[in-house]
Amino acid sequence: MLHKIVATKHEEILRINLASLPKREVPVYPFAKALKQSSLTIIAECKKGSPSGGVIRPDYSPVEIAKQYEISGASAISVLTDENYFFGSVSHLRDVSRAVKIPVIRKDFILHESQIEEAYANGASAILLIVRILEKSRLEELYLYAKKLGLGVLVETHNQTEVETSLSFGMDVIGINTRDLDTFQIHSGLVQEMADLIPKDLVRVAESGVHSYQDLIQYEGVVDSVLIGTYFMKQPNIASAYETLTKPNT
Repeated sequence: MLHKIVATKHEEILRINLASLPKREVPVYPFAKALKQSSLTIIAECKKGSPSGGVIRPDYSPVEIAKQYEISGASAISVLTDENYFFGSVSHLRDVSRAVKIPVIRKDFILHESQIEEAYANGASAILLIVRILEKSRLEELYLYAKKLGLGVLVETHNQTEVETSLSFGMDVIGINTRDLDTFQIHSGLVQEMADLIPKDLVRVAESGVHSYQDLIQYEGVVDSVLIGTYFMKQPNIASAYETLTKPNT
């Protein structure tokens, strides 16, 4: 599936017209700083569906969802922009970025500078770079390109080698995805194993697999932030779901 997604992405990149990109209308909100505001912050995700789960939220309204996230206390919002496999859109990124005043990250399979330009033009304050799908030199080039535009970067890893690659470039926000992108299976305990490899002065982010207060609280003191999507997307009331997830006995 991952190879299929990447192949499709290369085709999409050829269709990006930089000359037609909109003028950015919102400020760039500091991404790394936002994730260090408290002992355990949340990056809440707008995601209609996924290859493994299909359509998760049929009544998907990313702007309304994002507003509820912001009111509920999320430190940043992740927006899926992949159309073919995650039912997203760059327009969702643009609309959400205009609607909230916290950092919005473009979550996609980014392989080329034109995708970063597209993210910037449509209001993203940060982008996702996945170590698994990028050559080491390409990863560094895209990271530096995003930083040149003033954007934050969440660098996604899944094993020790990928963590070490990220650290070798001085990257400041490192995600540990418990979901294996080759199989889409969750590897429990992975965050605890990998987090010790990352210096505590950097921002460490746990990704995937949080569905309850107990899941969330296990990361207290282990990482700085947790990215959560599917749990919220399955709940009819976002605000209530946020409170249930973050407070015991509610």
